[in-house]
Amino acid sequence: MSNLNLKYTKHCNIRCQQRGISSEVVDFIVEHGKFKNSHNDKKYYINKKILNKLKHKHKNFLKKFEKQILKTGVILNKNTVITAFNIQGNFIWN
Repeated sequence: MSNLNLKYTKHCNIRCQQRGISSEVVDFIVEHGKFKNSHNDKKYYINKKILNKLKHKHKNFLKKFEKQILKTGVILNKNTVITAFNIQGNFIWN
């Protein structure tokens, strides 16, 4: 599905396992999500507006992972995934 060639840090692998976030979801968020700059890194996320635009093209994938995609954020430095986290409440994206 993705040709981003993302590398995952050891920290990211541990956090994804602890939080139940699959690498498919991380790849999807980075490929299709919006990002905000955070120091030297980028925070990626997908909100409902973006998700609705993608629903027809990725119907089967979204059927399976929609809730997880909406509640997950990803921090990326170039092509290395630093961590993935669960978004709880109003997250400050600056």
